[in-house]
Amino acid sequence: MKKEKPESLPQRRVYVRRRSRTTVAQARALERLDEYLLSSASIEEAFGRTAPVLVEIGFGNGNALAEFASLNPEWNCVGVEVFRPGIGALINRCEQQDIKNVRIVDGEGLTYLESIPDNSLDLIWVLFPDPWPKTRHHKRRLITREFAKVAAGKLKFEGKLAIATDWASYAEEIEEALGDVDALIGGIVKGTSDRITTKYEIRGIRLGHSVTEFEYVKRES
Repeated sequence: MKKEKPESLPQRRVYVRRRSRTTVAQARALERLDEYLLSSASIEEAFGRTAPVLVEIGFGNGNALAEFASLNPEWNCVGVEVFRPGIGALINRCEQQDIKNVRIVDGEGLTYLESIPDNSLDLIWVLFPDPWPKTRHHKRRLITREFAKVAAGKLKFEGKLAIATDWASYAEEIEEALGDVDALIGGIVKGTSDRITTKYEIRGIRLGHSVTEFEYVKRES
């Protein structure tokens, strides 16, 4: 039976930096993207099992997501990304390491979260989202009050939202946005949930940026 493709989500305007070109290996991997696309709005149906769920919004090159999935095969891991070279890189790593518990959403993060049922996720990662450092571009930043409220609704009771940034001004916005959500409790922590150091984190540290990490837990409503 031919595998059905997932329906396209209505998309917000997505801003993508031209950070790098797609390599030949990544381009070839993208030809196999259909095999990794999340095939249903129901994550359980897409994976064919009931399991804890991690969703990473903006997975970059996918290393942190792939590492978590490899170490935690009992989890269903979903990566959401619009950066095509990064999607190709994640597919390649999954194939090289025979990682079976990863699915990909080729689209915008908030739009995807809005499309899934409430109280369905155990862990959400947003690791080093694009800071859009120029003041006129701050409106493009992902973490807002709207995002925080939507993410809180998608978490199960005691589910976690982990965020990291190496931009001080963005950290202030994140703390303010999350502080307005009554369903979440938490704040700045030392180390977010079970992740490796990311490429963008290493670059930020090399540039002398201070990393701020947040962890929020869904309280009982």
